Amino acid sequence: MTDKEISLTRAEKISKFLDQVTGIACAFFFGSMTVIVFLGVFFRYVLSAPLNWVEETSRYLMIWGASLAVSIGISKGEHVGLTVILDALKPGTAKKALILIINTLVFAFVVFMFVYSWFAAVEAKTQMTQALGISMFIPKLAVPVAMLLSAIQVVLATIKTLKGLGEAPAVSPGYIDI
Repeated sequence: MTDKEISLTRAEKISKFLDQVTGIACAFFFGSMTVIVFLGVFFRYVLSAPLNWVEETSRYLMIWGASLAVSIGISKGEHVGLTVILDALKPGTAKKALILIINTLVFAFVVFMFVYSWFAAVEAKTQMTQALGISMFIPKLAVPVAMLLSAIQVVLATIKTLKGLGEAPAVSPGYIDI
């Protein structure tokens, strides 16, 4: 195996591992949210005894699940982007260069979001949620964690593009054609 193939394999393994862990977390968050909402509906409409924590809990679980899913979308090449110019380029150096520019811009945005959301989460440490009575740091931590995972996935996607065997892919990793 060449150094290129070893680097590519490592990047793919790390990306798949992060996807698996994140996917399990997302399944847990969305599954828990679904159970809690059904529980809330049952208590409200069948037992006529609504639970005051259901809406808040399900909202925070949805925020965590949706935020973490961003990194899976990046690694699978399923986030939205305009690909008119990218599609017009033939596979080769120009296409690979454009993918690297796009990945750099996405990485810069994700790092900005990480820094901004981290400070917002830390600032919210002393605030408490209304129904659950927990620190708002926990719900707000979803965005910096998701942005950190996304930054890692963008770096891994860039490594795969740089170290990839052959030409740049016909379809850009990371973008859904709109």
